[in-house]
Amino acid sequence: MKTLVLTACSLLLAATTINAQTYKARDGYIYFNPNKDQGNKEYQAASKEASAVLKVETAEVALLVAMKTFHFNNALLEEHFNENYLQSDKYPNATYKGKLIGFTKDMLSKDGVYTIASEGQVTMHGVTKNFKSPVKLEVKGKTATFNCEFKIAAADYNIEIPSLVKSKLLEETPLKAAIKFDLN
Repeated sequence: MKTLVLTACSLLLAATTINAQTYKARDGYIYFNPNKDQGNKEYQAASKEASAVLKVETAEVALLVAMKTFHFNNALLEEHFNENYLQSDKYPNATYKGKLIGFTKDMLSKDGVYTIASEGQVTMHGVTKNFKSPVKLEVKGKTATFNCEFKIAAADYNIEIPSLVKSKLLEETPLKAAIKFDLN
């Protein structure tokens, strides 16, 4: 019986230790502006509701953003984005699953800015593509912020853009993501 209790306590302690090395964020920020003229904000949108998980020991990271959480300056554009382009009822989320290359758990214990990379797969609009991007990790106090800038092409994800609108947009849309993890 004593062995059973010790084993159970060991497993509980191990689970707590593993859990302590997993951080979650629920208010990740993702912004995009597909306009050819980047000063033009007509088609820009942002979401402040991306969810992410970071497993420190394995440097694995996952992110999920609901398409309907992207908000535009114009309600009609938001409706077209969800109904016509992204088909958000059929494909409600975009996801990323991958690893942080060059990341070590020691980075989270010391304030600083670190240049690493992220490599994995993005799934959006029913299509999964390999993904690789540089990442800037900023650690300050008990907060770790992962900043990433990258580009995606609507055509790569079978997203059809009408020619009337297409002429105003870049072939590859620049995106910015900022995911903050509370390290407490």
